[in-house]
Order: sequence, then C-alpha cells, then structure tokens
Amino acid sequence: MKTLRYLLVLAMVVSLGLTSCEKDNPTEPEETFDKFSIETVMSLPTAADANPEIIRMVPGSDNTAVFVASGTNQLFTITYDATSFTINSPVNLAPGSATAEMTSIDVSPVIGGENYVAVLVAEVDCSKGWVLLVKLSDGSIAKKVEGIGYNPDGCAFTKDGSYLIVACEDDREDRSCKPDDRFGGSVSIIDLTNGIANATLAQDYKVDYDVDSEPEHAETNANGDVVVSVQETSDILIFNVADLPLEAGDVTKVHIAADAGGIEAEPDGLFISPDGTTALISNERNGSFVMLDIASGSALGDIYIVENDLPDGWQRDARKATKRTEPEECALVEKDGKLYAILALQESQAVIVYDVTDPANPVFDSIAKAGVDPSLDSEMVKSEIGSEGLGAHPTNGIVFSANERESSVTMYKAQWAQ
Repeated sequence: MKTLRYLLVLAMVVSLGLTSCEKDNPTEPEETFDKFSIETVMSLPTAADANPEIIRMVPGSDNTAVFVASGTNQLFTITYDATSFTINSPVNLAPGSATAEMTSIDVSPVIGGENYVAVLVAEVDCSKGWVLLVKLSDGSIAKKVEGIGYNPDGCAFTKDGSYLIVACEDDREDRSCKPDDRFGGSVSIIDLTNGIANATLAQDYKVDYDVDSEPEHAETNANGDVVVSVQETSDILIFNVADLPLEAGDVTKVHIAADAGGIEAEPDGLFISPDGTTALISNERNGSFVMLDIASGSALGDIYIVENDLPDGWQRDARKATKRTEPEECALVEKDGKLYAILALQESQAVIVYDVTDPANPVFDSIAKAGVDPSLDSEMVKSEIGSEGLGAHPTNGIVFSANERESSVTMYKAQWAQ
C-alpha cells in the first residue's frame, strides 16, 4: 500500500511539474508572412557559350534543381540550401544529330523511384523533333521518342506522370525552310502509362488554324487539364488528357487581349496555381501578365503591365514600344493564404513578384536583380543578362532564374526561406 501511495504522489508531482513548465514555456505561434519580399542570394556563371535557358525544381526534393545548357547540349543539376548553391558536373548528352539543339526540359514526379528529365530536341534543318527521357540519378537516356512535331519548344509532365505534353512551335521565323503551306505548329502528347521505357507518341495534335498559330509552352494540373500558349496569335489552348485522342471540339481556345495601345500580348510562360483552378499567363510582347480561370477559360481581370512597377532607372529596352521588359517564364507560389506570381523579365535583368490572391487586382510585392554582373546593362537597350528561365520551389521560398545571354544562374529567396 505504501508503495502504491508513493507512486501516486510521484505521478502527481511529475504532472504538476510538466504543467508548470508548459506555463513557463508556452509554445510559440508559428510565424506567418504577408509578403514574399524577394531577395537575390547569389549568382554563378556557366560556360560562356552554354546559354542556360530553362531551369526546373525537382519534384519531391527540397535542395535540387536542373537546367539545360542549349549551347553545349548539357544538363546540369544544382544543389542548394537557403544561403547558397553549387552547379554540379554536367551530363553530356548526344542529341543524336550534328544539326540538333536541346531547347527545353521538364522534370517528372517520382516514377518507379526515379525522377526523369524530358529533354526536347529540335532539328535546325526542319526535320521533326524528338524527346530524350533522361534518368536524373545517373544521366542515362532511358528512352528516345521520335516523330513528335517540328521545333519542340516547351513541355510539361502531367502531375501523375502518365503523359508528357510537348508544345511544338514550328516557328517560321526561326526555320526559313518551313514550307509556305504548313500552317502553325502542334501539341505532341507522349504516353507514359506503360512506363518510361515504353513511352510512345500518342498524338501529334495539329494547331494549324492560322499561318502563325505556333505553340510555345505547356503546363498541367492534377485534374489532367493542360494549358498551352500559342504565342504569335496571342491565344491559350485548354484541354484535358482524359479526352485523348483530341479532336477540335475537345480544345478550348482563349484569346488574350491587347493592351490599351493595341499592342498584342503574345503569351509565353505559363503556370497553374497549386489548387489547379487558375493559370498565370506571362505576355512577352506587351510586357504584361493575366490570370485565367481554367474551367471557364475567362480572364480574371485585365492584363497587368509590369513596367509600371519598375523603380526609376531600372533596366528596360527603352528603344522599343514592344518587349521592353519581356516577361518570360513564371510561377505561382502559395504561402499563408496568399498567392504570389513570380515572373522572369528578360529585358529587365530581374525577377518580379506580385500578390495575386485577388487575381483580378494584382499588387506589386518586390523585385530583385539577376546576373553575375548586372552592370552589363546600363544603357536601356537589350539586356546582356537575359533572365528567361524560372524555377520556384512550391514551399521553401527558393527561386532560380536561368540567364541565357550572360550564361549564368541566379538564386533568390522569399523572406520565409530558411
């Protein structure tokens, strides 16, 4: 009995002690953030002729990104933390032809324990392009898919890894050998449902409603929706992979409005919100962006001109009425109930951020410079930095830009990055 009483008393003492400690050391509330507040962390050069153009975060990783050097036909991985990054040794890829160039990439979700990099390859002699599916862990080519459209320029895996969507530009401006009677471009859809090793071309859907209806980029959401930018005609295509093979009635075409001065939008970069409902569209010609409701295909407000928010004296190409800032790739990041739009500005050596929680009323948040040597731009002409590619981690606050003209990569952080 004495032992029992002793144990009961001891338990009460311990309990009271713990309660007292909890009162003395209450759990601190988790910090919340009401701004992105982007800052440049650092920049690193690549080889002078590398032309790093497209950069992507690796799904499922908190410390790895990948970029393609189209000038040297190489893939590079990046290892990073909140304070710095390193560029690792390249993966040298043989694109398969002396007249071929690697144009763009995307990184798959984990498929069978591996991430795969889709590397688009275009033929400068006007032959059809192909896709290399590269195992990220060792750089080996797991599959080559041939017969896709001409001049593939942008791609996106579906979120479940079942398909790869490829925007094939077939740009008449870049390919003078394109026949006069071949209109527009196409969207090539690669079927991955039987595994990467058995990838096949499911469909090469023609986007030939206009002489210059040339697909530029593609993005997807978890519902299987796909958005594709058609640059020269200022259109966006929307479809769902559940409707394959596509017919004209399965594809919604949305026109992006010109600005108040009549300058056409010419959409380039795309990104879909984490909840899959809205798409961010960056428009390179009139220097704007707009949010789009995917279900209805309706613009959520007017286009927003980013030049109006550049600080006095900030780099832009002041010689021209068009492409003065040239928004290129973009991303959407959600934090503490706010949605942020992040855009790379090719002619303004910068990454700019907006609060688009109310998509019809964007609010400028912050801007940060790109490049190893931003002083290269000093005369308000074409940027020597050329920040074009963009990759943003969905949660940890890290952002990268690929600066094609300077051949460099810049790392940025949000205020919550740790």
